[in-house]
Amino acid sequence: MRSLLVEITKNSLMNAIQYVIKAVAANSSIPILQGIHIQAGADGVTFTASNTSMTIQSMIAQDGVSLTVKRTGAIVIPSRYFHDIIRKFNGDKVILEIKGPMILSIVSGHSQLRLCGMDPTEFPSIDDGQAFPSTKLRINTSLLRSTIKQLAIVASTSETSPILTGVSLECSNDRLNLIATDGVRLAYRALHLEDATQNSLNAIIPAKNLYELSKILNKTDDTTEIEVSNNRVKFMTTRLKVESVLIDGTFPSIKNVIPQSYLCEIAVDTACLLRAVECVTVMASEQVIRLVANTDTLKLMSKTADVGDIQNEIPLLEMCGEEFVVSLNGKFFIDILRNMDCASVLLRYAGKTSPIVVLPDDSLMSTLFLITPVMTR
Repeated sequence: MRSLLVEITKNSLMNAIQYVIKAVAANSSIPILQGIHIQAGADGVTFTASNTSMTIQSMIAQDGVSLTVKRTGAIVIPSRYFHDIIRKFNGDKVILEIKGPMILSIVSGHSQLRLCGMDPTEFPSIDDGQAFPSTKLRINTSLLRSTIKQLAIVASTSETSPILTGVSLECSNDRLNLIATDGVRLAYRALHLEDATQNSLNAIIPAKNLYELSKILNKTDDTTEIEVSNNRVKFMTTRLKVESVLIDGTFPSIKNVIPQSYLCEIAVDTACLLRAVECVTVMASEQVIRLVANTDTLKLMSKTADVGDIQNEIPLLEMCGEEFVVSLNGKFFIDILRNMDCASVLLRYAGKTSPIVVLPDDSLMSTLFLITPVMTR
């Protein structure tokens, strides 16, 4: 079983390692979780890493060109040495072979490396005995990637409120609602599922795991399959599996948070607004910037005592309602604007103490952001 022998191109090997190494538990007290599990089978080779919160598995199919499996087998090897040394190899091909008990020989060109491995039977399975699936759905990979990036940056990073470190997924039939908030900002997006069949789902996934997922989703994959059990969720594409734990608890309701009416709505060019906010936030004391909406312009300003102040002005594309003045956290506003995939945005003002609503100026996108004003004198 452990007589593994494969020949693989360096590029294919590095791609697989760079995917899974994101899940390696670098500082784990469990030595085997600091390694990468390699499994060679008749169909190809899988590379797996896990940190108990998230498991990533990358699969390379045997094709006789990028990969040839000559003998099947499995081993777990130290991830750091494996990754760093493979990256520095000059050869185009890499030969992996188990020689002796738990010794992996790695040969490329004139370079040869021997790594002491660990027993693969002790490595946690990606399914871990769970009954998958209790709920299954499919979603466009590109859409999933962009949605995760929009929402993950809004989730809290403070463990004092664990539930807010996650992104809420609520699915009913053909509609998937995703929500994230840190108590100051909120992001919401509704997605239509083309081939949904009486799905019902309510899960909270750690935002940091979702963000890592968004970085490794392959642009060539058309769809991603999602499976959910009682305490785990699995995302699957053609060559990738990512499994994450779920967060226990009930996500706060947003029904009474989103303003149902507003005093003013303005439309602004997204890129123009982002540049202006980035500019004035540089001079912002405690990152607080002020927005002043007049008839045809939006003024942005900030200052830091004993340093100086700055003012920027951009044109409005449209304005409906009364003029307003509001102070916001510039960094939080930048995070939202950088992930707005549209030409222009709508800002809705509902009063001094109500959150500002930020919407893409695109009726086809069911996306909404909230940002709470900062009270200033």
